[in-house]
Amino acid sequence: MLLALPGCKADSPQQGHSGGSTPPAAGDTGGNRGLFKQPIQGKVSRRGLYRMVRSDGIIDSPLTSTGKAISKAVIQQVESTERIPLIKGAQMYLQYRLWYFPDRPAYVELRRVLKHPKMIRPDGSISTGSEFMIKRKVRSNQVLAYTGYGFNRDYEMVAGEWVFQIWYKDRKLIEQKFTTYRPDKKEIAALEPILQLGNRVVGRMEFPKNADRRFNWPWVAVGGRQADTPRGAPARKPVARSAH
Repeated sequence: MLLALPGCKADSPQQGHSGGSTPPAAGDTGGNRGLFKQPIQGKVSRRGLYRMVRSDGIIDSPLTSTGKAISKAVIQQVESTERIPLIKGAQMYLQYRLWYFPDRPAYVELRRVLKHPKMIRPDGSISTGSEFMIKRKVRSNQVLAYTGYGFNRDYEMVAGEWVFQIWYKDRKLIEQKFTTYRPDKKEIAALEPILQLGNRVVGRMEFPKNADRRFNWPWVAVGGRQADTPRGAPARKPVARSAH
């Protein structure tokens, strides 16, 4: 599973649906109008350990815990988990979905909050998290997006609980907790080759034609070498979704 993100470190079809009402089909303008009067809902669709496949590099960002961010990242899921090993190159990400915006906007502003164990930066300052606004496109009156964090420097390797939250106005719609830990030598040896940064794929946009139109989100289809398949993944050509 490869995911093309417009810009990262701060910020698949849904695997089932629990609670709330069923999202409307794309282009549905009738019969579901009453649904838009319900409170806006949110759901985490995917979460786990990812690796960076390619990016435009690390850029300065005063908004993040480290003052850095990764530009135009493409990531690939390695394992669905809430336990993240502290290895350089490891990425913890989650996919979330928000639906039923009463005003049917083209874009929404969301507040992204991250809380993490105490981190001491090289200049001696201490960080326990970050908070900033992000802008996301609304399609079919829903938002489908990713947020996460990548470990690239020694001082970021802090073990404990990390909490990601997405807020819309005064409402917390998403909360996902991860626990970072220090892996043993055997796990490091198994994961380091998989997590290494590379430029190994070429992407193209595809538009699926599922019978259920709710799942017809644009995909970024990518091809890679068989050796690039992460542990536990099926031996087939990976397909991924755009992050926005």
